[in-house]
Amino acid sequence: MRPDRVRLLWLLVLTALPAAAVATVLYAVDFTSAFGLAPQASAISPYGAFFDLRWVLVYHNSWAMFAGLLLGAIVLRGLFSALLVSLAWPAERPCPSFRRLAGRNLAFAAVVAVILSPWTALAVVASDVSLAYFQFLELVPVIILAPLLQRGGIVPNWWRGLPSAAMVGWSLLNFVTLAAGAALVWSVPDWLTVPAAAVAGMVNGLLWQQKVRATVLQQRVRWSRLPVTPLVVALVVSSLLLVEYAEDRGARGAGQSLQPIDALPQFGDIGHPVIFLGGYNSAHYGDPSESQPPIVRFSYRGTDNHGKPVFYSPVDTHQSLSTSAQLLATQVDQLHARSGKRVSLVGQSEGALVVRYYLDRYPHPAVDTVVLDSPILRAGRAYYPPPQARSGWGIATGWQLRGMFKLMEATSEAPDTPDSPFIRSLLDDAPFYRNRLLCPVPGVRMIALLPIVDAIAVPAELNAQIPVIQMAGFHGHLIDRPAGLRHLADHLTGKPPSNLLRWEYSALQRVAGAWQAPALPLALNPAWHAADQPDAALRREPCRP
Repeated sequence: MRPDRVRLLWLLVLTALPAAAVATVLYAVDFTSAFGLAPQASAISPYGAFFDLRWVLVYHNSWAMFAGLLLGAIVLRGLFSALLVSLAWPAERPCPSFRRLAGRNLAFAAVVAVILSPWTALAVVASDVSLAYFQFLELVPVIILAPLLQRGGIVPNWWRGLPSAAMVGWSLLNFVTLAAGAALVWSVPDWLTVPAAAVAGMVNGLLWQQKVRATVLQQRVRWSRLPVTPLVVALVVSSLLLVEYAEDRGARGAGQSLQPIDALPQFGDIGHPVIFLGGYNSAHYGDPSESQPPIVRFSYRGTDNHGKPVFYSPVDTHQSLSTSAQLLATQVDQLHARSGKRVSLVGQSEGALVVRYYLDRYPHPAVDTVVLDSPILRAGRAYYPPPQARSGWGIATGWQLRGMFKLMEATSEAPDTPDSPFIRSLLDDAPFYRNRLLCPVPGVRMIALLPIVDAIAVPAELNAQIPVIQMAGFHGHLIDRPAGLRHLADHLTGKPPSNLLRWEYSALQRVAGAWQAPALPLALNPAWHAADQPDAALRREPCRP
């Protein structure tokens, strides 16, 4: 066999093995929610490093462990990349010694770890709050930076000049193949999980061959004297200042739907009061006297002396979910006493979490119907301890996020922190929000309206035990349109609920699994006191009788 064919064969074997090994371990422990990550174990730069960093940021419980894992990831990634580069080196050019390639790739792996660190931390945020716009904020910079990092570890001065069109193409193709590989690994029967991951790994091998060849044989680098990569990295990192602005606008989607809810009576004869709970960063500045049945707005600040909800501002929604649930319990009791009728609840985004927490922790004889609109599904999949802790899972990640959010405060109208009471609610009560949000509650008719876009932040398998309606639309905007209000009115007027599932939702879940941070198993974190609880991340039925 020709030497170049032998090297290609070894290249394919060495890129298939890590993906298959990761899939084997995940399959052995039933870690189904992370199946989509397996193909990235041998991906071309920077996706391989992105794979490593997400595991490191989630799976460390001390500073020493974080330092050891990070150093180990850099060294292993650097040496592995050097080996793959040497195997993929085109025969038309003399290949540098392995020692030289190892030095280049070790240095490059360290640089990439620093460059990708902010976006990896955002991946952890996305897994905690389970919102699509954080997933976009994580992915877009990585996609932009990827073509600029393709030559790293292969040639010196890789950071100078523009990437070639071929390099941009191979980078984008790898993004697509990794997403497709995640969907493939998730979709095949269990016994084909490992072979599917191996096939996806071999595709990585072919891309390694093409990108190394394109780099080594490139005749001319445009703008070769200009440090293009550092300039673009600086520009992309500066975009972090827009994250808080985007969060304000994205999370406030729920607040923008406060007015459409007033049109609900046009879609059905609702003869009982309905409390509508807005989402994160929503606000209501109206006169309390405007809140009259059938639609009554929940207030994150409570009620006045007459039992009417008072106005509230976006910062009031940052309080803990337990505090909001206590206020809801009071408002439900007051409204029921005034009207003498049963009360329905419509919770949107954060409001859905408040409703679900209230139903779980408080007696609710007055509530018989609930709608969860754009609920935040499978939140709290990762963890970091409070700032006073000296150890705990994700401790370094927590401090990195505190530093990042401190820099981003200048662009926010309602500054938030990774330790706000709302965020800590998701982290500290993760077993409940991860597992039981879509579980039935005895005596309460429930339904969930899910926007398709949110699927990119939710691991595959909803495990929903209540009726679900999946709709085209964005988070917090489903009831902006007549179709959403119609579904809402039908449920509130007692029409039998039914599942309306769309294939796009499941497809997006499986494709996006490649870019989510891995979940921390409930039993692993003593702060959750959940060693005996089921865990949706490990294919264990979350809704117990």
